Order: sequence, then structure tokens, then C-alpha cells
Amino acid sequence: MRRLALIAVVLSLVIAACGDDDAVSIFTSTSNGSSSFATTGDIEPYPAPVVEEYVTGCAGEADEGLCRCTIAEFQQRLTLIEFLELVDTDLDTSPVVQDVIQLCLTDGFSDSTTTTVVAASTTTMVVAASTTTTAPEFEAITDIETITRLTIDDLEQWWSAELPTVFGTEYESVSEFGPYFISQGDIPFCGGPLKRDQFEGNAFYCWIDDTVQWDAEGLMAPLFQEFGDFTVALVLAHEWGHAVQARFGFDDVNQPTIVSELQADCLAGSWTGRIAREESDLLRLETGDLEEAMAGFLLIGDEIGTAPGGANAHGGSFDRLNAFFEGFNEGTPECATYEDSPPDIVFIPVLISEDPNENLLDLPLATVAPQLVEALEVFWAIVYPEVFSSPWIPVSDTIPYRPSAGAFPSCGGSTFDQAFYEGNAFYCSADDYVAWDDEGLFPDLYGEIGDFAIGLVLANEWGRAVQNRAGLPIETVAAQLQVDCLTGVWTAALIPDDNPTAIRLSAGDLEEGIAGFLTLPANPGEGGYVSAFDRFESFKEGFFLGTDACEL
Repeated sequence: MRRLALIAVVLSLVIAACGDDDAVSIFTSTSNGSSSFATTGDIEPYPAPVVEEYVTGCAGEADEGLCRCTIAEFQQRLTLIEFLELVDTDLDTSPVVQDVIQLCLTDGFSDSTTTTVVAASTTTMVVAASTTTTAPEFEAITDIETITRLTIDDLEQWWSAELPTVFGTEYESVSEFGPYFISQGDIPFCGGPLKRDQFEGNAFYCWIDDTVQWDAEGLMAPLFQEFGDFTVALVLAHEWGHAVQARFGFDDVNQPTIVSELQADCLAGSWTGRIAREESDLLRLETGDLEEAMAGFLLIGDEIGTAPGGANAHGGSFDRLNAFFEGFNEGTPECATYEDSPPDIVFIPVLISEDPNENLLDLPLATVAPQLVEALEVFWAIVYPEVFSSPWIPVSDTIPYRPSAGAFPSCGGSTFDQAFYEGNAFYCSADDYVAWDDEGLFPDLYGEIGDFAIGLVLANEWGRAVQNRAGLPIETVAAQLQVDCLTGVWTAALIPDDNPTAIRLSAGDLEEGIAGFLTLPANPGEGGYVSAFDRFESFKEGFFLGTDACEL
């Protein structure tokens, strides 16, 4: 197994360093006394040179995200000596090695103990604090106070430069900002004391007093604990977006609230793009941070069925993520167009049933897969000929199976390990069928997310059938993103009342789709890792732009 061959290189590095009395010991701590990786428990983190040498060499053999995940996981389980002793074992059979790799592949390379990272200090290692050209060192953020302080510092720096460039006006720092603690009797002011339902579990910019305030206990602490540090940064970036609007003069008299709110999301996205491009000396994104943003928007989007023209409408999760993505990808100038050209808003009303006991948000579980399969076949029978100038051939078969029964469909005359079938859905190109775990996967998705999570899975497999018929690659990163794009095209077609399929998108389905991208692993075959952020980006492009966006 070549993926961990770098252990030998690391070991030789350690031996070389220890054997030279004049050499700097490889066990010396970093300048701030800690590793660049966060760890839990009592195990000491590995020295930064060991970590970086491992990642550098490993990345030549595998995806860097996998490399960083595995070294972070090794630090959780093994002391440095135990880690280095792995070189003397058979790596192919080492249970620790195999378990770590499987965990990282299953979790999509994300390290739950490491999210946004922060510049280590204001020493000469930080570019802005000295005349040296040495790049800043970063360490993991572990508390709300640190991410709050550095986010605000960076936002102030960013908008001081960006506001004059894009909006032609100078930036003045926000007059006052800070948390309030309801348990201690704090009552925030905005031109006067607010009512409890106005500030509980909330964060807001007050244009009257030019202040940003937030509920430390009812909002920020739960966000930090459940989703991670980047969601805290995202909330602050959104509120600073409103402060920016106050400075360039957003026309809130003639614009609906939702345009103001989506523009603030867009401005938060443009700031995040700065962090992603590593233009900040204070903050860095790490694997999983953008997925944190997606999860956060699921929480802070409007209630399902909220009309976009309402006085307090902020936009649904899909709308808010779309605005965030526009800022992230296109920058602040795109956000500046929102008053003249508001972003697309997707509103799906809640259907009211005559039967109060009937739930119209989801199809009954027993009928979900058959109806979705029929909708996919109807759609591709229309669209495939338009794109490829040849008739659509229906998928030969659909095979729901129950792992507990022990009977699994073969593909090309071969069957796989039981672990492959459990919790899985797949397209078999050799025999042209789609199969899925109808005992664990679909019931779990239906119960935990909703029916459209199943639709997301099936639409992906039909996308692979499209690729197979068109002679396109199936098992690459680009192929996975292409099927996500095709899934977006199909999803958009389900919105109109008169769409040609027998089903239509209902309120909450787009939110279920976002949750599906966060929950369901991609299937890029041998091509490597695909993030939920990239997958949703491709889905969104297909949703708004159609098949032209899918590079067919």
C-alpha cells in the first residue's frame, strides 16, 4: 500500500536530525508552542515538521485532503513513537492504518477537530506584523472568543480596502459591537431597549446606533458546538454586510427586505472568498469549513413556505446559499448589482391539504422510489434526444434489495463484499440497472431528511446512465460533478405545476437536497474526493442554467 509510504521518509528524517549535533532538532515546537493541527485527549500533537513532511510526501501519492485527515487521525490514536514504528509493520495488514484510511474516506477527509485556523501570533511570523516575508503560521481555533475577535479584525481590514474600490466610499469602523448574555439580564439596545423576541437567539446590525450585537448563549454557542467555528464567522460576516450597506447607502425604502438580506449573504461570501484565496494574514479555511456554511444556512434560512415579499423574509436556505456562492465566486462587484438586478429567488409554497392528517411535504415511503423513477424516465425521454440527438433508452431494471436477506445483485457477472451493498445505491453500467439498499439507505434518508434525499440519490444514478449512453466517463471527479449538475437540471424541471412528470417539487425539497449533499458521500470512483460544497455548486449551476452548464 503506497499511500503511507511517507512514514519511512519521516522516520529517516528524524534519524538524520537526531544524528547531527549541529542540526535543529525535528522535535522542536513551532513558534507558538503547538502543532498546526488540533488534537483531543492527552496525546501530544506531532511536531509541525513531521506533520508537514508527511503531508507533502503523501500528497504525491494521494489527495491532500486524505493525507491531512489521516495524519490528524493518527495523532488522535498514536504517540509519535508509535506512529513512527508503523514503518516496521506490514502497512497493508495494519488494523490501525486500515481503520484510519477507511474512516477518512468515509468522512470525506474532514477532520471534525480542525476547522478554520488562525494566525499564530503577531510575531515576525505574521506578514502584516513585521518586515519579514516569511508566511504566517496557523493553529486551530478552539474557542468562540478567538474566532470572533479575528473575524471582526479581518472584516474591518477587508471592508476598509473593498468598500472604496467597489462602492466608491470610505469605510468607517462599526461604532460598537459585542455579545449580550440573556442569563445575566442583558437587554440589547437599538435606539432603545428591544423586546425579548427581537433579540433572543439572534444577531443583528442596528443602523440607528451603528452597532453589531449577538446572543452569545442562545445563538453563537450552539452554532459553534453543533457546526463549528466557521458558522460563527459567517454570522458576523453577514451582519457586517448590513453595516457595509449602511455605508454605501442601500435603498431599503424601495427594496424588499429579502434583497437586503441576500446581498448581506453575498457580501459574506465575497469576504469568505478572500479567506479561501489566502489573502488574509489572520484566518485560513480548512477542509469542511464551507460545508459548515451549508449546514449553517440550513439552520438560518426562512421557515418553509415564507413568502419572499414578506417584511422579515431573509430567503430560504437555497436562496441564501445561492447568494453566498455568488459572492464567493464572483466577488463584491457581483453583490453590488443586487439593487438593480436582484438575484433569482426560488419560492415553493406549502400546499394545504383538505385532510389535516395528510402530510403533503413528503410522498409516502412506499411510493417514493417508483414515482421518482418514473419522473426520471419521463424527463430523460424528453431531454436526452434534445441534447444528444438520439433516442433515450430506458434504464433496463431497478433492483431494491435488503442486505439482511443476503442476496445481492451481481454486476457484469460479479458480486461484491456485503459492505459494498449496505447503505449504498449504484448504477451498474455492465447490466444497465440501478440498485439500492431498500432496508437501510432509503428508509433512513426518508426518516432523517425527507423524500427528496432519495430523489437526489436516484437522480445521480440516472445521471450515470446518461453518461453511459452518451459514451462519457462515469468514474471520475468531473463525472461526479456532472451528474450533480444533471440532478440540478432535473430538479428545476419539477417545479412548474404543468411539468411533464407525475410529481412536482414541494416546499422543503431544496433544503432536503442541501442536507443530502452534506450527508451522502460522492461516488467519483478512482478519481478522488469531491466536497459537498463543490457538489452543491454543480447542482446549483444545473438548476439555474440547464444542461448547457453540465459540459455534456
